[in-house]
Amino acid sequence: MKRNIILSLLTALLMACAFPPFRTGFVGWFALLPYFMLLEDKRAGEGLRWSYLTGLFICITTLYWIGHVTQAGFVGAILIIPLYLTLYGLFHIGLRRQFGGKAWLILPFLWVAIEYLQSRSELAFPWNYLGYTQSYYTPLIQYAEYTGIWGVSLWVMLLNVLFWQLYRNGKERCRRRLLIGALGVLLFLPLLQGGLVLQRQPQAGRPVTVALLQGNVDPFEKWAADSDEKNLALYEAMSREAAAAKPDLIVWPETALPFYLRGETLYLQRFEHLADSLGVPLLTGSLDYQFANEKEYTYYNAAFVAEPGSSFLQVYRKIRLVPGSERIPYRDYFPFNHLKDWLSDLALGVGDYGRGEEYTVFTTRHAGRPLRFSTPICYDSAFPDLVRRFVAGGAEFLCIITNDAWFGRTSAPAQHSQFAVFRAIENRTPIARCANTGISCYVDAYGRVSQRTTLYSKAILNGTLSVNRRATLYTRRGDWFALACVILALAGMGGAVINYRWRRRAHSARP
Repeated sequence: MKRNIILSLLTALLMACAFPPFRTGFVGWFALLPYFMLLEDKRAGEGLRWSYLTGLFICITTLYWIGHVTQAGFVGAILIIPLYLTLYGLFHIGLRRQFGGKAWLILPFLWVAIEYLQSRSELAFPWNYLGYTQSYYTPLIQYAEYTGIWGVSLWVMLLNVLFWQLYRNGKERCRRRLLIGALGVLLFLPLLQGGLVLQRQPQAGRPVTVALLQGNVDPFEKWAADSDEKNLALYEAMSREAAAAKPDLIVWPETALPFYLRGETLYLQRFEHLADSLGVPLLTGSLDYQFANEKEYTYYNAAFVAEPGSSFLQVYRKIRLVPGSERIPYRDYFPFNHLKDWLSDLALGVGDYGRGEEYTVFTTRHAGRPLRFSTPICYDSAFPDLVRRFVAGGAEFLCIITNDAWFGRTSAPAQHSQFAVFRAIENRTPIARCANTGISCYVDAYGRVSQRTTLYSKAILNGTLSVNRRATLYTRRGDWFALACVILALAGMGGAVINYRWRRRAHSARP
């Protein structure tokens, strides 16, 4: 018992050290070894229990900050997210029992398949994938333009498997040499590919200057009843200061205007007049609504663009909503429809936003030519396929807007900001990231970060993005690599079932 608890805790601590804000992603290469050791002698029932406990420890050490945002969401996270590791543990034990050492050829694909499964439902919380441990090592992850984050997760899992095999079979000289050689190749090939990509990158594209306004507004004060004028006045003043550098676009963070912009006529006129007077398009986060009938309406977390000389306000409504915080999963189905009202009555920080449906590409003018960009809002940026749909739809660059002030001085802002590194590489698309209290920054098409702000500081950034559209394999084909892993994992599990039945039949046929 004591040994099992130590191994579970050690796995969780190693995983926590592998993720941002720590720049020790190499720990992720062997972080799962204690977990493999834990499962080594377990039957299915034991494996389920200890896998759930290990998943619970990992969730607490890497996602503890959810409690800063929503108590209901944190309870849901620590109850549900460990189930994915439990599922992996069950299949791990079953495959090992049927195939022995050969099961290690299947298990990395199984891991990626379960990560992919985690991203597909309304309960999706794709935050601590193995691949994200490598976000600071840009030369090692350039192949994400082909595979997405899934290829990097598989690579990290393969390293864990090889290190485990080296630990288990390192005493055999021939096998040890083979495993060390395989580890060397697995580390060298991505580094070689990344080095070549970074060395041979194409010529700089069209320069687009984007100003980011980090207002550093307290999130609790921002939503106070008398704060609307104060918030708008703050960003008006910051915009006038930023306009001195003659940017092509000025970006305000998520819910910089925490009211229904289209429903507040005077504030809307001031927002549009500001764009006209500065001669610069303005992008802001705000709230939006849509009436279903005379009495019922749906409200949205949204982004608006006002272009000089135009009375048409472009809008994007956030598509991916945080489970338990912005929306109750499966809210229209029993018993969640009743759970939604109950949690709201308890004032546990549960929202009820509507989901957007359009992958909006904003269009403004730049040097006489159309300039096309999209604006993933906060949690949107955690979903690779969602972001790549913006680029596939014609976005030349991305502006991620967010309000990470809810997370406090935890690891969440650093973890969240590093998603942009992968989204940029996957689509070879530059990104401007604007946060209320940080971290704001620019990310080029190769995942290199510049002008990173600190947390809880007021800042105005002016940076130039190199817009040079080049459709990657991931942009064109999406999660093909993850689906291939799903197919291989299913084939492996199907083979295990056939092998089990064959062995039972052979055993029963004995005299």
